Amino acid sequence: MIEIQVHPSDIRRKVRYFFLNRRAVSFTVAGAALLMLLIFGSMIVAPSVIRRVYKTNFLRLMRNEHAVQGKQLIRNVKELEALDKQLGEQRVRVAKLATVYGMNKLNLGQGGFSIQGSRERVSVELSDAVRLEARLLNEAARLRRQIEMIHRYEKENSELIRHVPSILPLPSDQFVLTSPFGARISPFTKTSDFHKGLDLAAPTGTAIYATADGVVTFSGRYPIQQSVAWWRFGNVVTLNHADRFVTIYAHCDQILVKPGQGVRQGDRLATVGSTGWSTNSHLHYEVRNDLQIPGTFEPIDPRIYILDYQWNNEEKLLIEARKSKDYKNFDPLPTAFIGRRRV
Repeated sequence: MIEIQVHPSDIRRKVRYFFLNRRAVSFTVAGAALLMLLIFGSMIVAPSVIRRVYKTNFLRLMRNEHAVQGKQLIRNVKELEALDKQLGEQRVRVAKLATVYGMNKLNLGQGGFSIQGSRERVSVELSDAVRLEARLLNEAARLRRQIEMIHRYEKENSELIRHVPSILPLPSDQFVLTSPFGARISPFTKTSDFHKGLDLAAPTGTAIYATADGVVTFSGRYPIQQSVAWWRFGNVVTLNHADRFVTIYAHCDQILVKPGQGVRQGDRLATVGSTGWSTNSHLHYEVRNDLQIPGTFEPIDPRIYILDYQWNNEEKLLIEARKSKDYKNFDPLPTAFIGRRRV
């Protein structure tokens, strides 16, 4: 037997006695040993448990942070794609100016005045976003240099630029493009022909404006004895722009200018009508230039030269305009339309 006495600090209280036999002692020792074993086991296992808990919490935090970063990356990519679209629009405008000013053959670094930029779809990956950002920064810097070059050209050639037909001949809110430049089916012969200008449908009496500074070379109806083709255009006004361009305004109703009269860009020339071979009230507008073969005024798409209006698919128009095309099936301009050339 084992006797255990518990003596209180107060002597007035009784001593307490506990008697343990061999079996009770064995259980007590075994319990103490088990308790110590649990304590030591816990001390051994505790670090791995703590690490596992920390790792779980860390991974959860990382996943949350990654989700936040992913959403931010998507927003950033969308902003970069919007910037890419804006750069594309500016790229087309700069290329259009370069074409109008005859600068498209000049080079500015690799590729000269480019029309098309990269249009690949960017997946939402950090590396792709970084590459997209780098490309856009490079294109923006290149575009800035091109704009500076055009500004210098405009400053050094202000007199020539005033003679480039670069605005709409009609108010922008008062016409509908019914027949563009290019191949079409003639409304009269029902056969394929090449339309050398733009047909802009507008109400009779709508003002027609000079698209650049120039001199009136012809106003009225061309004699049928000299050319049936030009007689069909009804009342016509033609302007010579520094011997570089000739613009034609056909099917007019009233004519407000006379041959030999100097005009400025934006001056009224005539009003829209339906004279000559015409199915409705509209303006037939042509631009011809003398830049390719001296003495031969070839028709060009007027939409390329109109800078105060945005057409559909302007990028495609520019690409088509830059292709080498020889329009042989066009009526040469009468001498009266060209006027007296400068020496």
